[in-house]
Amino acid sequence: MVLRRGFLCSLACLLSSIAVTAALGRQGDALDKLRKGATAASSSDFDTFAFSDLTSRLYAGYGSKEDDRIVELPGQPAGVDFDQYGGYVTVDDRSGRALFYYFAEAAGNRSSSEPLLLWLNGGVSHPQLRPGCSSLGYGAMEELGPFRVMSDGKTLYRNPYAWNSVANVLFLESPAGVGFSYSNTTSDYGESGDRKTAEDAFVFLVNWMERFPEYKGRDFYIAGESYAGHYVPQLAYTILQHKNQSAAGAAINLKGIAIGNAVINDETDARGIYDFFWTHALISDATVEAIHKYCNFSPNAVEEPPQCIDAAREASQVFEQLDIYNIYAPLCFSPNLTSPPKKPSVRLLRLPPSLLLDSSHVSNAWKSCRSTISIPVRISTSTHT
Repeated sequence: MVLRRGFLCSLACLLSSIAVTAALGRQGDALDKLRKGATAASSSDFDTFAFSDLTSRLYAGYGSKEDDRIVELPGQPAGVDFDQYGGYVTVDDRSGRALFYYFAEAAGNRSSSEPLLLWLNGGVSHPQLRPGCSSLGYGAMEELGPFRVMSDGKTLYRNPYAWNSVANVLFLESPAGVGFSYSNTTSDYGESGDRKTAEDAFVFLVNWMERFPEYKGRDFYIAGESYAGHYVPQLAYTILQHKNQSAAGAAINLKGIAIGNAVINDETDARGIYDFFWTHALISDATVEAIHKYCNFSPNAVEEPPQCIDAAREASQVFEQLDIYNIYAPLCFSPNLTSPPKKPSVRLLRLPPSLLLDSSHVSNAWKSCRSTISIPVRISTSTHT
């Protein structure tokens, strides 16, 4: 039996995103979805990216800075020395599409002197899965935000490694359907893609700066992880494109980008995972030799021979015993569990919105990731700037 080459990229994507799927308790489901969706062809959505006129979607006069001010998050510790904001910014009035943000200004009353940084989380990369995971639930609450969530799922404590010690950090829930972001047009959830995501993020920034004019012209950086290896450079490209061809992006003073554990190119990313396993003595010489001999990682490859599929499946057994982000660390969860317990941040954000934040800030139930099977989304097999 000959299986489609998408299995290889699917497996590689699963390995690189296993921390998220494990946290959500959908490890087996995610693998099944990836395998079932592997026959769909990827369509490049950004490689031939052309200038789009977004004028009609800019400068939406909805909301205000003061309306978005967060006096206090639930369970917040005392002595917080920075301002916080959260709310929605409309990115497409006709479809009713709005993106949610959480903004933590620089600590120590230094917001006026520190740069602005936008953080974007990634998500599963696959032709039939909408990439995107919550920048609030993961980026802000588990990684670089000002707070972490205690094991009770209710109480916050200060993060000693928070990035808002050196910058004003803006967390964006993108694309629509991720986190608290939403659209009133149901078809938007099945028609996402790199280009649409970049354009929405650009429109968000322009409209957000109308609400926060003090950040116009401020040194601006974009950072992210995982599938943000696409989102970050593509948003940067969009900003520069509009800056050069219209006045819309003039207020965005882009200075640089940063990406961690980036999904950039399907071919090199997928091959690199197997090479990493082999160089760390996790798979055998025979397995890696078979992968190199029989597997074609090119985006143009249509089918893979049985020898490739067998070797890839042999290698896939490794991740079940490992923390893929730190192969030397012990697994946090017992292997006897049929489903890992939900992380404290997930439990907190799945509280009713009215209990989490003032109802004026949140109007949509929180979703950790948007990775359900839908019509093929438009993604690029590689990142081009």
